[in-house]
Amino acid sequence: MLYAKFTSHQEATYGNAKRVGNLVVTQGTVSDTSGKNVGTLTTVMRVVAPSSKGDAEYRDTQSQIQLKDGQIFAQAVNEDPKSGPPKTLHVMPITGGTGAYFSARGTLVLRPVGDKYLMAYDIFVEKQSDPVRFTFSDVVSKAVMGDGPQGVGNVTITHATGADSTYVSVATRAGSKSGVVTDSIDLQVITADGSLFARTIARTGGGAKAQTYAILGGTGSYAGYGGELTPSADGRSIAAKLVSPAGKSSGTKWLEEDGDGVTGLAITGGTFLGLKGLQYKTDNKKKDGDFYVTRIVYDEVNGVTPIVTMLQQRFNSGTMIVNGITLTDGTDGKTIWRPIVGGTGEFGGANGEVSSLQQPSGLWLKTGKIWR
Repeated sequence: MLYAKFTSHQEATYGNAKRVGNLVVTQGTVSDTSGKNVGTLTTVMRVVAPSSKGDAEYRDTQSQIQLKDGQIFAQAVNEDPKSGPPKTLHVMPITGGTGAYFSARGTLVLRPVGDKYLMAYDIFVEKQSDPVRFTFSDVVSKAVMGDGPQGVGNVTITHATGADSTYVSVATRAGSKSGVVTDSIDLQVITADGSLFARTIARTGGGAKAQTYAILGGTGSYAGYGGELTPSADGRSIAAKLVSPAGKSSGTKWLEEDGDGVTGLAITGGTFLGLKGLQYKTDNKKKDGDFYVTRIVYDEVNGVTPIVTMLQQRFNSGTMIVNGITLTDGTDGKTIWRPIVGGTGEFGGANGEVSSLQQPSGLWLKTGKIWR
């Protein structure tokens, strides 16, 4: 149980009248219940869609706390005041961690208390892991600059290739103060039979190098995996500690419509899509909740076009967060797979993978494989 207090708020705007696509970064301090300062808090948010409430909006919210003994990540789509801090209780899936919080899963309850926020973490972690190393012979990066405050929203896109695997990363600037750069970085290692998706928010010089990332999930032979990974300083190798899922997985299927929202919005380094829509049961096509999605198609680098997608699947029985980087959006008729990185309710602590395949009807068939 911790307390957080926000100390800065910065925003990169991209011209949509309803603020969709805007990147909001907040930073703050974290204290324990005695009031002792024990770490820092960073949230990186994208506005997904306006709320039916005129003064509110839905934001894809990535939360990270940096403590002395490691990081903890959480993510959810939250309804909050426009350009303002949360005013209501939020329950967010924990998606991963590093150090003492290696492979963390569980939930975060965030509640306003005066001028601070009570952050109650319910976490379980795994301590047993297997080492794996990936190597790469060629690393190519591309930097794209915007006009956000302190460079907020600037991106560095990297693609590395090797004999047996590749990786793609997108580092998004979360601020630069007194010469110290903070980046939020998503990275996906892709092999012949699966992939690993990882994230860090760290003080860097830009790019995906020499930081410890939390593995949020995987696909294929790495479906349900957690752990952490660390790229070398030159980006030509990645040392990973992997935690395989325990027990048996369960399957689930649902249908999803295309959704409504903003598409093709130009942002720094790519184009943004923010949608919300309905999802249905596969047997009778009855409504079974709704979903929110952010998707950024980034500029091409080294012959590939990275696509970073976040999906919050909000079923009647709980929510599921799906994340990942792909090299196609599925509109070419190919099945695409993304990691399940957390959830709440029935999907509390969930990890696994979800496939997405467009149907002749225009709906999308989603097939999940879940450990929880």
